[in-house]
Amino acid sequence: MCRHRTYSHGNLTLMLPLAISTSSREVFPTEQRTLSACTNGVHALGGTQECRPVDRDFVTWRGHLTKILCTPYETQEGWLLAVTLFKGTFYISEQETVAACKKRKERTPEQEKLMYSGYKFENYICADSLESGPDKCAVVNTNEAFCSVLLARLSSHSLLIAGEVDCIDPSPKSPLPPSCYIELKTSAQIRNPHQQRSFNRYKLLKWWSQSFLLGIPVIVAGFRSPEAKVVSIERFRTSDIPHLIRGERNSWDPAVCMNFCNKFMSHIKSVVTRDDPGVVYLFAWEPGSEVTYTVHTDDEYTVIPSWYIEAMN
Repeated sequence: MCRHRTYSHGNLTLMLPLAISTSSREVFPTEQRTLSACTNGVHALGGTQECRPVDRDFVTWRGHLTKILCTPYETQEGWLLAVTLFKGTFYISEQETVAACKKRKERTPEQEKLMYSGYKFENYICADSLESGPDKCAVVNTNEAFCSVLLARLSSHSLLIAGEVDCIDPSPKSPLPPSCYIELKTSAQIRNPHQQRSFNRYKLLKWWSQSFLLGIPVIVAGFRSPEAKVVSIERFRTSDIPHLIRGERNSWDPAVCMNFCNKFMSHIKSVVTRDDPGVVYLFAWEPGSEVTYTVHTDDEYTVIPSWYIEAMN
């Protein structure tokens, strides 16, 4: 974790194109996103008071909820979500699927570079402070992240969500968090109508889900050429994205996403009944299939860290 970064792009359009390719030697191994940010946040919220269970139905990481929201329109990748009930709260953590593990191990060096180009893009438009300005030559460290913890509600379900925040709007008139947060993205340059439809159908769905969950109002996207150079920059308002795709053939509907998430959380509540940090319910889903689950009592799918259990006891 680290302190938040400031959005400090200046007149970036005058600097285009931006070379965002990065060599693998600049990249530190990425830690798997787990519930650590959530449990650390819950513990910190207790302050100096006596430790007590969090007053929320669900505690989870934003990326896990993003997968759930996108499920009705996902056609390629399945997911595994481990759930543990502890002192009345459901903790949700993602587990790597066999297919995802295989895909990760088979990535080529070029795919690795492309995957980390987004971090390089951040170096062009983010600064540690307004005075310092962006450090375009900074080493890419994928383990540095500023995380926000948000209390939210979906229908009858109360949630505590943690997620990574790229930067904040430094304007004196900018509102308080999370309304001052900005999400940064990179995507392939759109060259024809087919690519535009694909972008609207898949990429904007994921971008909207991620930013909506943390209450991030603005997404700044850099569109890269095949040579890994950002050639254009576009700004999206999260609340406007559903309107951008409305009426398109085979487009997505945010209400469908929210309804599925709501029903899945209700399903968790009806299935996960053993209030025990040593018991894990593993929910599995593949495109075209129903959600299934298995119950585990070994350490393979442990959701909650032991220090947190001790602190809350």
